[in-house]
Amino acid sequence: MQQRKGQTSIDPKLQRGLCIGAIGLVLGLGVFGILFIINGNKDTETSSTDASVPSEAESTTSVPHPFDADSSIAVHTPPELPHLDFPPGSVEEACGFNDFVWYHDAFSNSKSGDEIHWPRSLFDASGKLASFFFESDACRTALDNHVKAINPYLWGESLRDGAFAFFELDNPLTLERIFTDPLGDFNRVKDALDRPECLLRQESGSNWELQESCHADAFTNYALLNRFCFHEGVRDRTRTYYREGNHLTPEQDRFMWKQALEGSWVRKKCEEISPDLKLTRKLHSDLIEVLVSMEDPMNRKGTITMLIELAARLGDEAAGLTQGYSTNRGTIYLEHGVNFGRFRAVLSSRSWKDLQLKKEPSRERLLNTFQLLVDLSQTQTKFDWSWLVQHLCTPPYVDYPSIYHNAAIESETPKEPLSCRAVINELYTEELVSGPVLEMVDQFERTALELELYD
Repeated sequence: MQQRKGQTSIDPKLQRGLCIGAIGLVLGLGVFGILFIINGNKDTETSSTDASVPSEAESTTSVPHPFDADSSIAVHTPPELPHLDFPPGSVEEACGFNDFVWYHDAFSNSKSGDEIHWPRSLFDASGKLASFFFESDACRTALDNHVKAINPYLWGESLRDGAFAFFELDNPLTLERIFTDPLGDFNRVKDALDRPECLLRQESGSNWELQESCHADAFTNYALLNRFCFHEGVRDRTRTYYREGNHLTPEQDRFMWKQALEGSWVRKKCEEISPDLKLTRKLHSDLIEVLVSMEDPMNRKGTITMLIELAARLGDEAAGLTQGYSTNRGTIYLEHGVNFGRFRAVLSSRSWKDLQLKKEPSRERLLNTFQLLVDLSQTQTKFDWSWLVQHLCTPPYVDYPSIYHNAAIESETPKEPLSCRAVINELYTEELVSGPVLEMVDQFERTALELELYD
């Protein structure tokens, strides 16, 4: 058949292929559209389900931070702590520690100045006491009384095995003593360092008769005021930490709060101290020069250490109990007032060093302790009977290694440690106590009975 002019001839096979392709394209688009609709409905359904019932993983790991959204919409609520019974009048009871949030939760989920997770501090962002404390005179009083009575050398110590725990002083070293009259202490130190008799250089030794005339206690107070208020002493102090981290027991958690509030109290107290009392060359070059002139040029320890050791040499008994130590932050303090105070003979004795160890009761241990007490009583020295009994009679005890230790002993079954009562009964039976020692044993037993530690 003849074709018309201007038309193009199409091969029949090609025409059939194009038709089949067009039909396939239409069918493919149709299937895609159906799948899109199905998946869209499925996503909508899943989203609705997730919003109302989160998966287990999301419910345990995807808790929103309380400050990531409007607090009126989403506020993080930490788990409640179990109720603890605190002694009446204690900081924990008076300040309502049972209402506090978990310690680590408060610090990890709070902003400076925001009280959603109070108490982070005793003070708000403007430096004023937090509103919580305005509502409770009992809380403020309990906290003041607690912190003022703290001995800075025992602050945060879990093992109280040092001289400060054992001796009772007529003028004990406390934070209250340090903060009672800072300006007066500074002026007394200046007055003493202006008088030749108070300038005890290394070759002069000690002169405890100068205690009052040279204001020995003011030297200790002024030194520690500088340490805590101007030299990061609050931050670097010894504190109790727990390996469990965020997994603390309720009792441990409350203790962490107590330590935090103690630090806040001292920092706030330091803010009331005039910066002019800071011992620096810029402010007090004359005092620095005098202290440096008394130092051993071959063993320089710093001005704060020099003040404390000079206080010990002038007769401040508290300064005479100081020993160099390091904190768990790695800060090292070098004062060794024990080398210059009136207790130096006792504190360098073998009996004292043995008493400091936390060993189980034994005949030799208790006899040595009672004889030490007799020797101390002859010098009008007072000691803390309660601490002594608890230190000697309450486990856990430490098995200190000996150079003669027999490895074969390690395989034996550990024996139950003797009680103080059993050891003392043995001393009576063998008639090993009499005279002044017997008097010490009687006092020891009375204290143990009062403390209910004489089973």
